[in-house]
Amino acid sequence: MFAMLLTVGCGSWTASTLAQDSVDIGEVNVTGQTVGNGQMVQEEAAKARSTVTKEALDKMSPTSNGIDKLKYTPGINVSSDDSTGLSGFAFTMRGMQSNQIGVTMDGIPINDSGDFSMYPNLLGDSENLEEIFLTQGSSELDAPHIGSSGGNIGLVSVAPTKEAGVFIKQTVGSNNLDKTFVRLNTGEYMGLSNYISASKTNSDKWKGKGDLDAEKFELNSMFKFGEGNSINALVKYHKQENFKYVKPSLAQYESDHDYDFPNEPTYNPTTGKLTTASYKTSVNPFETLSTTVTGRFQLRDDLQLTVQPYYYHGNGGSYSAFGSPATLYSTTNSSGNYDLSNLNTSGGYNADGDPVSGRYYRPSWTETWRPGINTKLSWALNDEHTLDVGYWYERARQRQSQPFVPLNADGSPADLWADYEDTNQVRDANGNVVQGRNYFTITPAQKAFVQDTWNVTPDLTLTGGVAYEHSKRDGDMRASLYDEPQKLETTYHKFLPSFNAKYQLNTDNSVFYSVSRAMRTPPNYVLYNSGDSASLKPELSWNNELGWRYATDDMALSATLFYLTFKNRQISSRDQATSDYIMLNVGDVENRGLELEFSGLLPRNFNYYASYTYTEAEQQDGITYFGYELPSKGKQVAGVPKNMFNLSLGYDDGRWYGNVIGKFVDNQYGDMTNDQSIPAFTVVDLNLGYRLPVNKNYMKSAAVRLSVSNLFNREYLSGVDSVAFTSAQYNPTYNSSLPNSATNRSTISTPYYNVGEEQTVAVSLEAQF
Repeated sequence: MFAMLLTVGCGSWTASTLAQDSVDIGEVNVTGQTVGNGQMVQEEAAKARSTVTKEALDKMSPTSNGIDKLKYTPGINVSSDDSTGLSGFAFTMRGMQSNQIGVTMDGIPINDSGDFSMYPNLLGDSENLEEIFLTQGSSELDAPHIGSSGGNIGLVSVAPTKEAGVFIKQTVGSNNLDKTFVRLNTGEYMGLSNYISASKTNSDKWKGKGDLDAEKFELNSMFKFGEGNSINALVKYHKQENFKYVKPSLAQYESDHDYDFPNEPTYNPTTGKLTTASYKTSVNPFETLSTTVTGRFQLRDDLQLTVQPYYYHGNGGSYSAFGSPATLYSTTNSSGNYDLSNLNTSGGYNADGDPVSGRYYRPSWTETWRPGINTKLSWALNDEHTLDVGYWYERARQRQSQPFVPLNADGSPADLWADYEDTNQVRDANGNVVQGRNYFTITPAQKAFVQDTWNVTPDLTLTGGVAYEHSKRDGDMRASLYDEPQKLETTYHKFLPSFNAKYQLNTDNSVFYSVSRAMRTPPNYVLYNSGDSASLKPELSWNNELGWRYATDDMALSATLFYLTFKNRQISSRDQATSDYIMLNVGDVENRGLELEFSGLLPRNFNYYASYTYTEAEQQDGITYFGYELPSKGKQVAGVPKNMFNLSLGYDDGRWYGNVIGKFVDNQYGDMTNDQSIPAFTVVDLNLGYRLPVNKNYMKSAAVRLSVSNLFNREYLSGVDSVAFTSAQYNPTYNSSLPNSATNRSTISTPYYNVGEEQTVAVSLEAQF
């Protein structure tokens, strides 16, 4: 059994630098097992932090993405559409939603620059991951985020090896799963080492019709020169053409646990016109390219400079047709921005004999260009003090459109990739592309920070710092069917201090305390929603942590109490008079709780790992919705389970390994008034593997791996996809027999949920030459 041993230096830095701070000591033959089976390491940071190593990553489901592989880690609740790693997912961490958590991949911020959403297609192949870490409570002081009022997740790629070789892995499984992965290492020559990898994955959806198809490409080059100098370049490319899953309401799920989009479109028997869309238009094509170059330069024995420029480009969209597909006629209200005289009327389309004329695929399309640079200078002033200063700058540009693309006779899109200037898109009489929305946002963001690490004594370390964060939303709302052109800009800036202390009580025990402030810039939609959304204040949070760690050669234990307050919580809502979208400030939230992590070794090559999380995420204010006060004060934040527990029993003798993992997740509310919830559930996973004996002259290693997710084939709802304000009626005068109006308004809205995947099996055969 082989493992790469990593050492992490003091101070905070991004995922890329953590990878650079690894000490390359070659291959080391490790006798015995690691504590936690790779799921837990002895952390040195003076704050809550968990790390999942490559040892544990390799023993999980072979196609899961980086976020999926955190599902047993304390503090985080992950809910995925399926185990392919390609579909949608949601997660919460310490009561914060996924779009409040910063995520980096080798130092690149990969949350959406507009609304901070996270997409699994940005994470690359899990075979190329060395480790995944998360700081559950707060981002690092220098982390390149403007959308993180909660914690931080970092994914670190494996480094190129000194020896040349080829790694091949073939995976097959349930639902016609087929993944082929190949990585070629060139070896090291005159300080330069590289690898290039490629993969192709295809799988049927586990419910409903449609499939998931993705291709990935990665290049990693490392050049080491001089004493402590290196340049690391990474390129990651991903392209997918995926069909989507329905996120059902509770009623839809209870009527049919496999509820999904219709298999085929339906047509009006009288006119022959398409009336109900099928799965064929509910798709998510997307393409991403990310590049980064990290230069690390030892200027003097006591002075080190890290410079990391990066660039990200994303292009794709998503469309879900529930019921009728999009329509467009000459009489469509276009706010005067388009001349639609070249189009037919609804009656004309119904009489023309074409089943799909006037019906369209209308994806919400987004293209992003995102260059940036992160820098850090670390200066060891003396034996007691190390000073870190740095600066991050990024200028993201994002175009969000919504074109109309004709349908084929079978109800499928004439062009799945509805690029901005595509000739298939509907144009008006003047040749202008007709857009349902048409936004262009520029977001310059920057952060400067300074931090001092003071080794007061050999056992006591204090770290204090402050960051200044500044961001701007520069919006251009261009002509569309529903919007008049206008330009608007907003600016946000704050000083964000942090302090932490760690004390080593003795060889085995240490304690820490951490406090930090964070800011989340409002999403770009505040520029385009109605009302006074642009005046929305940023979310501001204070995170406090008190922790204890205990570690010996055969056992590790970590316990953390946390208390997090944040104000100006941002929620999308509807205007009372017009029903247009607006952004609301719904007040303050207090998150408090406990995280436990416990792992160790047992006799006869057995091991164990357990984690427990208790979270109270309490809303501090009532909410006014359509003019009615909703009783949200004192209620649990939707989608946040109070209790989560994971327990794993494993075995590893160097040849055979196996583990069985049980995961319990408490009930989760779907609305902010806690009037509807999904039940608690327990799911069990199984992983087995055999490392084949090989002739080292021809093959370095080989293994067969088996993963079974949801071993007992439990049917359950796994998480909340779309939170509602309330699923109950709080308007006492509402009369359902009267038209919906400003004075007769129903308060009921519908939460939607993720469905837990049925039992799936995946078998992998891998070899390294």
